Amino acid sequence: MNEETCIEELLNGLNMGLVAIDHLIDKIENTQLRDIVLHQRKAYGDLKNKLTRDFALAEDHIKNKIMLESMIEMKTLMSDDHKIVKMLIEGSNQSVMTMTHLLNKEKHVDLKVKQYIDEFEDISQKYIDELKPFL
Repeated sequence: MNEETCIEELLNGLNMGLVAIDHLIDKIENTQLRDIVLHQRKAYGDLKNKLTRDFALAEDHIKNKIMLESMIEMKTLMSDDHKIVKMLIEGSNQSVMTMTHLLNKEKHVDLKVKQYIDEFEDISQKYIDELKPFL
């Protein structure tokens, strides 16, 4: 694994979060919850913009985007805010675990890349904590 893999996985995690939020936001009924999720989307979008600016060669694509979108739509056909929150928390947890695993495997990651990964993990954890009361 190399630095490019870390950047690619980070972009994939950010993109998956953005796609999930875009598909779920209109299904959220609670306005306070909707505001939290919109702030999470902005934080992910801002981080993605910084990352792609600093690493212009990073390949920006979503692995299995159609499968992700289909899964979200199926899971939210008959859904409520509690189920949506559970999906968002599970997705955030999975992304954090993936990035932590990558960093544990690769000890020599560029400091700037590691800072972006740490920021992603901090953002994700912040919103996991904010979403928990809505379970």
